[in-house]
Amino acid sequence: MAFDYEAPDVPATAVADVVADISSAGKPPPLSDKEREQRRIENELYRWQCQQRAEERAFEYQQRQQEAESLARHEAAIEQAEANRKARLERQEQISRQVRDREIANLRIQTAQQRGWMNNVETAARNAVAVRQRQALIADIESHFNPPPPPPEPEVIYVEAVEGSDQLGSSDFNPKLWMQKPRSWW
Repeated sequence: MAFDYEAPDVPATAVADVVADISSAGKPPPLSDKEREQRRIENELYRWQCQQRAEERAFEYQQRQQEAESLARHEAAIEQAEANRKARLERQEQISRQVRDREIANLRIQTAQQRGWMNNVETAARNAVAVRQRQALIADIESHFNPPPPPPEPEVIYVEAVEGSDQLGSSDFNPKLWMQKPRSWW
C-alpha cells in the first residue's frame, strides 16, 4: 500500500505496517523448511554457475595464453628467419668482399710481376744497345789503327771439261771415255 501525504487521515493499517517494519528492524521473517531447501538449491545452483563461469574464464584465459604463446613463437620464428636471412646476406657480402680483395691482390701481384718483367726486358734492351754501341766504337777505333787486310787475290782454277758420255747409245757418246773404263764382258 502506498502512503499518501495529502490524505487527511492516515489509515491505521498503514501505521501498523510501518510500526511492524520498524519493530522488526529489517530482520527477515523465519523461513520454512521448503523455503530453506529452495534457498539451498538456489545457492548450490549459484555456486555451480559460478564454478562453470570460473572454468569458462580459466579455459578462455588458457586459450588466450596459448594463442599469445603461439603468436610469440610465430613472431620469434619470423625474427629468427629474418636474422638468419640477414646473417646469410652478410656472410655472402663478406665472402664477395674477400673474393674481390683476393682478386685485386692477385691482380696487383701480376701487375708487379709484369712491371718487373718489363723492367728486365727494358734493361736488357738498353744493355744490348749499349754493348752494340761499344762494340761499334771499338771496331771503328780498331779500323783506324789497324786497317783491314787487302782482300785475297782471286785464285783461278782451270777445270777441263770432259766432253761426251761413256754411255753407249747416248747422243754425245765419246769412245775414248768408254775405253778408259774397264769393262767386264761376261
